[in-house]
Amino acid sequence: MTPPTPEELRELQALGLNRQRISQMGREAWKEQSLPQTIAQNMSRWHKDPWSMVKDGVIYTLDQVDLSNPIKRFPANPWLETITREWEANKLLAVPKSRRMMLTWLMIYLHLWIAMWHPGAAVFLVSESERKSADMIEKADFIFRHIPDNVMLKPKIKRKQCLIEFPGLDSYIMGIPEGENQLRQYTATALMFDEWAFWERPLESLAAAKPSITGGGKLTIVSTPGHDAFYNLCFDQMM
Repeated sequence: MTPPTPEELRELQALGLNRQRISQMGREAWKEQSLPQTIAQNMSRWHKDPWSMVKDGVIYTLDQVDLSNPIKRFPANPWLETITREWEANKLLAVPKSRRMMLTWLMIYLHLWIAMWHPGAAVFLVSESERKSADMIEKADFIFRHIPDNVMLKPKIKRKQCLIEFPGLDSYIMGIPEGENQLRQYTATALMFDEWAFWERPLESLAAAKPSITGGGKLTIVSTPGHDAFYNLCFDQMM
């Protein structure tokens, strides 16, 4: 928005408005004019690049250790970006982790990103129990709810216990427990296995899940070190 001309400035001042108020009016009008353009630019960039939402500071996590400031921006650490880029580039990925590395939060966000930006996506967060799978859905819902409303046009969301649906996109995220038959009836856009090394029957669940991603789906396994199967998987010593 162009500033007022000297003649317009004199007319505004004649109405009793000082220069500071006139300047403030100009800033507010500029914000109103630029907001739709900013939102459009955000959405174009964020649709293409999941890490850009983290970098722009619109993704939040819940730190239950910090009672005074539990809601925090997701840290844009370089090594977390490296993992994000590996996840983007690979359909099959196994990532060892330790506590407080933020890897579970990162992977939940990345799988939420798939569902909220891609029509028809079927995303599954799988853990060793229904309670833990429901907890991952809670984290995905938390991330979505804390994306500021004024930075993008957020898709409509429908929430159930172990399910997040985006009706306008025909996409969803489902939390399910491990098991050989849990994924048998589904075709998955993306699967995330959390703490796979501690599942009761990890190899059987892995074998049963593979047909659901045949044709281009993603499978990401994140776990702290456990039994030999996870070690062998990470170091390509499994068939």
